[in-house]
Amino acid sequence: MLILDNLSFRWPGTDSYCLDRLSLHLQAGEQVALVGDNGAGKSTLLRLAAGLLNAEKGLITLAGNNLSEMKAPQRAEYIGILFQEAEKQIFHTKVRDEITFGLKRQRLSKEEIDRRTARALDLCQLTELADSHPLDLHAGQRRMVAVACLTALRPPLLLLDEPSRDFDAHWLSVFEHWLNETRSQGTTILTISHDLDFVARHFSRVIHLKNGAIAHDGSPSHVLLATELQEPGPLPAPTLNSLNHALGIDYPQTVEGWCEAWLSR
Repeated sequence: MLILDNLSFRWPGTDSYCLDRLSLHLQAGEQVALVGDNGAGKSTLLRLAAGLLNAEKGLITLAGNNLSEMKAPQRAEYIGILFQEAEKQIFHTKVRDEITFGLKRQRLSKEEIDRRTARALDLCQLTELADSHPLDLHAGQRRMVAVACLTALRPPLLLLDEPSRDFDAHWLSVFEHWLNETRSQGTTILTISHDLDFVARHFSRVIHLKNGAIAHDGSPSHVLLATELQEPGPLPAPTLNSLNHALGIDYPQTVEGWCEAWLSR
């Protein structure tokens, strides 16, 4: 689905590369999380993958196409983006109009637009807010408006930047239900997250980015608990993972699974 081949990028006016000769392959249907400290290059990588930035060196291939040669409407057929701040991608005065905008650009029939919009509203628990102004909603609901837009468009590749931020417990459960539904449809997902418990629950592959390069790439149990990646600092291992490691328990991803493993001992 997505290939980053020997990619290098530096911001104008700077001498050093924030990404240096980075290569990454995402298979169709993979769910991959990017972790790392602030400034590691995660958001830059995501914007390069979306075609919002141009690499100085290297090649990006999207579903067999050279990304640099694709126009924005072509990229939009494949890619859906969730920014850290949902306000940056919301511009209509009603939630319903925000969701239907992209569908109308695809020139779908009114029946198909109505069907997809209704499903997106229901899945994201926004049906009763369909005629509300998005900026009158609280931060978690606004984020779900942006998520609903992605739901309606159904792109095969999703790029999510800190998707679990701004949620209380209820809205996080709504979002996680949406994520599970999206995963079951075979969507490829590349996400950035500092919430490593969230990463451990939902992603089968984790890439640790450090100083613009891939420091580690593998399963959550391997990457998030790797000794050399757990130096004192702002990136501690997820709580449940640390407990598993300390007690020598195999890697259950849920509290229920942990309880079963502990009781069996």
